[in-house]
Amino acid sequence: MEPQVGALIERARIVAGFSQRALADATGISQSTLSRIISGDRAAKMPEVVAIAWATGHTVAQLTGVGAVADRAQCVARATRDSGMEHMREALLHFLELNDYLDDQAVPAIVRDGRGALSAETEGRAAAERFRQEHHLGTQPLGDLVALIEQTTGIDVAVLDAGPDEHGLTMRDPTRGAVFIGVARTQNPMRQRSTLAHELGHVLFQDWRDSTAGNWSERTPAEVRADDFARHLLVPIDGLREFLGARETITRSDLSAIVQRFLVSPAIAAIALHQAEYIDTATKQEWMALSAPHLAIRFGWGDQYRALQVESDQRRAPQRLLARAIRGYVEGVLPVQAIATLRGVESAVVEADLGEAGVVPVERPVVWADPAELPDVHVDLEALDEALDALDGDPPDVRDAG
Repeated sequence: MEPQVGALIERARIVAGFSQRALADATGISQSTLSRIISGDRAAKMPEVVAIAWATGHTVAQLTGVGAVADRAQCVARATRDSGMEHMREALLHFLELNDYLDDQAVPAIVRDGRGALSAETEGRAAAERFRQEHHLGTQPLGDLVALIEQTTGIDVAVLDAGPDEHGLTMRDPTRGAVFIGVARTQNPMRQRSTLAHELGHVLFQDWRDSTAGNWSERTPAEVRADDFARHLLVPIDGLREFLGARETITRSDLSAIVQRFLVSPAIAAIALHQAEYIDTATKQEWMALSAPHLAIRFGWGDQYRALQVESDQRRAPQRLLARAIRGYVEGVLPVQAIATLRGVESAVVEADLGEAGVVPVERPVVWADPAELPDVHVDLEALDEALDALDGDPPDVRDAG
């Protein structure tokens, strides 16, 4: 390993606030080995680089100076107040780099079948209806969107710690074909669901841009179209009509029931009601300003809303990548710390979970050679015999002195 790489690792250690001992404990690498890696006396193996990267909050590219994955990554995002998406970009780049490494190690991916001038509203609605039809979702409310996206599209989804204005980011490695969707942990479950649906819309419409390009808060046509897709995916007009029937008067109690049933914000519910011609424009504008927690408390489902808040505020690792990483651990190409960091828990928790599930690394037997298969070795002892004979007599200078 080049000294420059060791210096990059040392700088990452300092920035992360680790002592060498603490970093060794966090990565499972012995302190002596870590010291040799940092000094440049020993090349780091890629699993060690992966572990150091995850422990210090850096990417593999930052520690090696090789930015192939970072250079080719493409993104789409949802943010507010001109957020640069630094937290989510770093997290999803970690996922792409780990995926890239597992590809190089021939750890197979878990593959499922999936696919991927009208107005934005028309395109978004048509794409949402098509997605529901292709995946046999009917017009009913959708449950766990993370699991739904992973199971229907084969795209990995993660719920991440993020900045206050970072809502969602999707990143693609066009060379590997890997795609990851990241959404922020939040106590606003309705917003998280709309962000998930919004990011799925970006993927289906192939709205890719260079990972460093643009203002992620800008309301581009692609952003408007993804919003329209999300709204129609979460609250299909036909599903709304089936739920409400032929009512002539819609009250706030009805609005609350729609928010609770479809798990969307009052704003999305109000827009859907207006499009289905249940309410007028003035009512739509009034109801769009309401909040889900206030409706929940007023109409008796506050406990359910609080449970939704707890769920949406939990980290979730990308499921397929996690399953693949566990397979890499079993095959001995990935340390347990990489899995722990992927899950956001201590390595001891991962070891306990894996042990309870009977998941252990494969023991690779040491292959010893049969003595009969060893090559013959010829040793010439003549020179040694001559030297020993000379030592038996007196040295020449001693005999002359007598």
